[in-house]
Amino acid sequence: MYSLLLAEVAEQKTISATLRFGDSVVFQLDGLAFVFIALGLTWAAIAVLGVYFKRVAIAAAASSAATAAVAKVQPAAPVVPVAAPAPAVPAAIVPVVPEPEPITDLPPELVAVIAAAVQLTLRDAYRIHAIVPVAGHDWAHEGRRQIFASHQIR
Repeated sequence: MYSLLLAEVAEQKTISATLRFGDSVVFQLDGLAFVFIALGLTWAAIAVLGVYFKRVAIAAAASSAATAAVAKVQPAAPVVPVAAPAPAVPAAIVPVVPEPEPITDLPPELVAVIAAAVQLTLRDAYRIHAIVPVAGHDWAHEGRRQIFASHQIR
């Protein structure tokens, strides 16, 4: 069949004119099977890589937990103060803004939600010293600052 096909293609005839209906169906099914096999092999490769990276992450978490346990057992090294060098340029004068007073009459449910959010975000040991309300439009200012910081200066 393939030699006949190549001979007729060599004579400048079109492939669709030389193939019968049954041959066309077989040609289409072969192409479809090839595509599905390629997709299946791609899926299998990605699944194997996913299993590998999950095992690496679990091993890294276990080793960091082991080093954290060892670090808790060993005493911390003494801290030696180092004299800071004098600044070459005098520091700019920054106005002192008074800290807002911590809120003491919060419901325990709200404190639990804030503690859970801190634990989920930091994923490490933490201690909440105070819960202080945010005043003003600080979120909008921070968003603008990030946008301006992402732009290239000309």
